[in-house]
This record gives sequence, C-alpha cells and structure tokens, in this order.
Amino acid sequence: MSTLLIQLCIALALHGGTEQHGVAPHYAKGVMERVAARRGLPAEACMVSSPIHPVGAHVWVWGERTKVLLRCLVADVSGPNDRARHLRTGRVIELGYASTAAICGNTTGPARACPVWVMRIREE
Repeated sequence: MSTLLIQLCIALALHGGTEQHGVAPHYAKGVMERVAARRGLPAEACMVSSPIHPVGAHVWVWGERTKVLLRCLVADVSGPNDRARHLRTGRVIELGYASTAAICGNTTGPARACPVWVMRIREE
C-alpha cells in the first residue's frame, strides 16, 4: 500500500468525508473532456462522473487491481434517473477514458473487472 494512500486513510479518519468501494465503468474516448468543456471546467488528467459528489469536487480513486492512486476532478454526475441504479449496482464512479487504463489496467473489460475505492476528504 502506498504511503499516500495510508495518509489519505488517516486524513479521512481525522477529518471525515466519504469512502466508497465498488466498480468503475468508463466513458468513451473524448466524452468526459467534452462534458468538462461544456461545464466550463479545466481539463485534468483524471476526470470522473459521480453519483454522490458534486461537479467541481476532487476525489481520490484507487484501482484495487493496479494499485494506482489518482486525484480526479468530478466533471459529471449521474442523471436523476440513473443515480439510484448506479448506487444499487456499485458503480461508485465512471472514469474518463484517459485514466481508465491506469486505474483498471485496460480499457476493454467490463465494469466488474475494475474494482475501485473512492475517497473524498471533507474540506473545512
């Protein structure tokens, strides 16, 4: 386990926040970048969609299989008709295509092949 991941777990325990475990499907190539641009957000190396975190927030995503930890911008959120299903099926985030290989290990597998942990430290 990386030192940064351990530090994040300690910060989460001390400051509060959210922590989720589930799976991460991904957007098609270029879609997350277009969504971010439409929302007036700067493009970042890692961008995600979240069913619980607001647009503009940052979350930490740890790929359980790859052991890669990235800080990601929430550029999109689950639609009102999709949110409950995403939570029920364990889709804790949807990755932008650009960060999928790093977090999941490939860009072709099903969501269940990409187990992740998502953390957001409460900002005071």
